[in-house]
Amino acid sequence: MPDALSAPADPAKVAIVLAADLAPGPAANIAACIAAGLAASRPDWAGRALVDASGWSSVSSSHVPITILKAPATAMNALLRRLTEGPAQDNGRISLFPAYAHAIHESSEYWHRHGLVSHAEEPMLGVGLVGAKRWVSSMTGSLPLWR
Repeated sequence: MPDALSAPADPAKVAIVLAADLAPGPAANIAACIAAGLAASRPDWAGRALVDASGWSSVSSSHVPITILKAPATAMNALLRRLTEGPAQDNGRISLFPAYAHAIHESSEYWHRHGLVSHAEEPMLGVGLVGAKRWVSSMTGSLPLWR
């Protein structure tokens, strides 16, 4: 078992893919929401309790780089197909931000709606992945960085 200060034994990769036509404000919000969901599902890459020399407590940000990519609708649809049809990744996690979620402000309403929709064909504003580097890279392909 690794000691408390070491990185995970199997380094992960985190990628967040955003719809290419998002404005900067919504893009930042969607990326933050996706990152929070991914971090909660894989606590080995973020949120470690820290205390500085003066005793001030905080939590770490991610020690795994988070790549923010962009995808036009056709590339987002292709990503969703790869995720639903491709091989499942052990310990890999996916977080979705469907277009309908942008208008929902209560988590219970989102959870209910999520269960009523098949997301493979649903328009997405963002998709987050965390898992083995090879798996995440194979899913995101050569999507460009968000700039």
